[in-house]
Amino acid sequence: MTNVTAPIADSTWAIITYEEAWQGYINSYVVKQGDSFVLIDSQLRKHRKYFQQALEGIGAIPGKIENVYFTHRSADHIGNADLFPSRNNWIHLDDYYELDDFSQTLFGHTFTGSGGELSSLKFRQLSFYTEGSVAFYDPKTKVCFVGDHLSFREAPLGDIVGKEPEVRTAYHKQIQIWAQQEPERAREYAEGLEILLEWPIDYLATGHGPILSGEITPFLQSLIEAARQS
Repeated sequence: MTNVTAPIADSTWAIITYEEAWQGYINSYVVKQGDSFVLIDSQLRKHRKYFQQALEGIGAIPGKIENVYFTHRSADHIGNADLFPSRNNWIHLDDYYELDDFSQTLFGHTFTGSGGELSSLKFRQLSFYTEGSVAFYDPKTKVCFVGDHLSFREAPLGDIVGKEPEVRTAYHKQIQIWAQQEPERAREYAEGLEILLEWPIDYLATGHGPILSGEITPFLQSLIEAARQS
């Protein structure tokens, strides 16, 4: 298994590293906006070397990175926040409160509320994986960066970006089983999926594993039905 950098849509890339400890993938993303770049999540610290090489290869060099947005506070998403000036780093206030004192110093900005806009991206708070988990949406490319609300951490990358029917089927079965075991939690999870349906998503860029393209709405609807089956 190896690390990869791959285009998703116009001026949008995924940086994907392979983590031996859990034999799965960690995703972060880069969006070019004019002459500058926006990053979404920043990998584990141990993957710093590849992360920096990938940014340089894309052209997202220091001074050209305008903002770094974080989907949630987990270490595999904020692990390289210190690479960037704190004034560039944004995290939802509900997750900021849960960080230790040192980690809080890495974030010069917080945002609040259940939804809104940051730069040219829209956001919605999902409040399931962590208190301040959010999804970001780029209306220009219709890419949704969903963090760990959906993730395929141990799934093979396949084509990296594609329909990935086997991944969808396996995840759907996982939700069905979980809904039988923890029906209340599964119903809470479904509320976040319903929020995502408010956006016309073409690409579902998750926190881990392959990126799904095409037929996103019916996929989300099928997950909602599975999560509420009990």
